[in-house]
Amino acid sequence: MDIDTAIPNRLLRKLVDVIDNAGQCPSEDVPPRSLVRDLALLVPGLWCSFGEFDYVTQQGLSFQSSDEDDYPPGYDADAAIGIEPGITTKLRNQHPTCHHMATTRRTDIVQFSDFITVRQWHARELYQDAFRYYGIDHIMVVPLPAAPGRSRAFQFHRGPGSGFSETERAMLLLLQPHLHQIYKQAAARQRVPVRLTVRQLDVLRCVALGMSNDQIANQLVIAPGTVTKHLENIYTRLGVTSRTAAVARVFNETGLHA
Repeated sequence: MDIDTAIPNRLLRKLVDVIDNAGQCPSEDVPPRSLVRDLALLVPGLWCSFGEFDYVTQQGLSFQSSDEDDYPPGYDADAAIGIEPGITTKLRNQHPTCHHMATTRRTDIVQFSDFITVRQWHARELYQDAFRYYGIDHIMVVPLPAAPGRSRAFQFHRGPGSGFSETERAMLLLLQPHLHQIYKQAAARQRVPVRLTVRQLDVLRCVALGMSNDQIANQLVIAPGTVTKHLENIYTRLGVTSRTAAVARVFNETGLHA
């Protein structure tokens, strides 16, 4: 998304400060802990968060918030505040920006008002059953590249009133490649090298080419059951749960920490 919006020098200096602070942050978190908090000050609202989501397992993989304790993987924030457990995940297709990321796999910086009005948002079951308890009327999302079947994004939340300005969107557009680089650097520092056997790598290369288990078995002259067993062992070693995540973990830089 191209945005031709002039950004005042005072705001440009704030962008530089956000990047510099992340580079100097001693936190071992991915992304660095200072980043989410600085972004919340740059684009003020209810809070800023960073999260990663697995569409296959329908689970959150990581979460940081500017105003709450981090959630561990699988944590149900809905249940924590007394509403129906898992309602946000169950109705995720009604979430305008999440639906956009899931269906397009694009990294546009978008906000609710790009898709629906506040009145339309209030009429949705997701708002009535969940988001009205959080007081959220507006969300802007800054996606980062992620492995297939995953999303990775910063989200900015606001309550009733005006949404996000084009100046704020333009600032985040300038920051977006730097946010991705900061994420990759932090993930690389945490990443533990994983050693696969020669045969496991052969299987995974075939998976990366889009082969089915039967095709892999024919290619490598092994039984289909052996392919399945190799894949199970690969998932265990890599700490992933799907073929796409395994390929991304080994062959695709954007799958770091995926």
